[in-house]
Amino acid sequence: MCPECGVDILIFEKTLKISDVLYNKGLELARIRDLSGSIDSLTKSIQFNKNNFYARNLLGLVYFEVGKTADALKQWIMSASLLTDGNPAVRYIEEMQITPGLLDDCNDAISMYNNALGYIQQKSDDLAIIQLKKALEFSPNFIDAMNLLAFCHLIKGEKQMASVLVEKVLELDINNPIALTYYTALFPEKKKISLKEVREPEFAAADTIFSGNFMSRLKNKKLLSNNFFMVEALSFVVGVVCTIALLFLTYIPGRVADANAEINTLTAALTTAENNLSRTMQESEYRTAQLESDLAAAREDYTRIQGLMGMADQEQRVELGWDEIRAGNHLEAARVFALIDPVGMNDLTRARLDEGRDIAFRTASSAAYNDGFVYFSNGNFAMARTLFEVSLEFAPSDSDLFGGIFFYFGRIAEEEGDVDSAIEYFRHVVEEFPQSAMRDMANQRLGILE
Repeated sequence: MCPECGVDILIFEKTLKISDVLYNKGLELARIRDLSGSIDSLTKSIQFNKNNFYARNLLGLVYFEVGKTADALKQWIMSASLLTDGNPAVRYIEEMQITPGLLDDCNDAISMYNNALGYIQQKSDDLAIIQLKKALEFSPNFIDAMNLLAFCHLIKGEKQMASVLVEKVLELDINNPIALTYYTALFPEKKKISLKEVREPEFAAADTIFSGNFMSRLKNKKLLSNNFFMVEALSFVVGVVCTIALLFLTYIPGRVADANAEINTLTAALTTAENNLSRTMQESEYRTAQLESDLAAAREDYTRIQGLMGMADQEQRVELGWDEIRAGNHLEAARVFALIDPVGMNDLTRARLDEGRDIAFRTASSAAYNDGFVYFSNGNFAMARTLFEVSLEFAPSDSDLFGGIFFYFGRIAEEEGDVDSAIEYFRHVVEEFPQSAMRDMANQRLGILE
């Protein structure tokens, strides 16, 4: 025990070493892209030693890599409050401040993510998908948005689209627990890659200020054996020396006077160190409280915006559909228009809705049909069926695509060995769509199968 402050020196030393071990583990996990595991280890490292600014800097980088910019900024601000000179966190903060539009893009991505959560609660999955896609345009590595978008596709039964997102998340964060749950549901027979099989990857190129050199930052870091804060190091050294001095007092009575003088000197140094530590912690707590206040204000803004979006009336939804048409996103526009109930609309808004539906439905149906034909030609029958179903969903009543859609449903069933379903589809084409260009081809398939 330190005779002045009463701290158990052995426990104090072990606590700092545990923090170092957890930092080293977090660094290694980040290098193999187990970002979830890295965040967990680095968070625990800071719990054991809240002045471990190495761990705070790395935790900020990992947060930034997964799209959690506010959490990253919080860690860097706290790190900079512990050490200013030579601390990379100061440079990270400056780079974020001078990068045009970076913070605005991150805030927009979070706002759209929160809007999507509101739409999901309202069971408006299509509107949630639109918001999440826009969020990923602003923040391509926003893992929470990717997971939520995959969830929306799973709800709609679009397993192919969900699987692409899940695999993308696992490329960025190999042990992401949410993505692993979806992966198990999508691929129950497929073995997941283990950490032992993972090689150090090239990080995905994204339009962020750190993604290009994130791996190089990790490579340049050294595993630490004692990375604790300077004041704590001084306290530890003083405590050890005090213990040695006490031993000399016990076993060598002749050196009591010298030992007492040395203890007095070191006690004064320890008092100075503790005062510095107390002042530093007070400044850190003030900055942390200020940051938490800013974050609380931001959350209030997000909640307010989400409430306004939830109160959007029919006219706003119609205009949202037209915005998607003007952006060339006809499938998203068709999904928006399909959810609008025209009951009670005024004549002008109803005319805008009917015109938008006609444009979006025809274009989306035609595009899905053409893409389905390409996938069918390439032998990807599952994706082809999904696209033909989308084409059928949005095809207007006077569309000339119906015969082709049911013909390819029959061809897909035939390729998959379901002859009965194939015959039923071909008969449907012949009987219901006699003017279709596919009628003769359907007759030919019936002659072969029957």
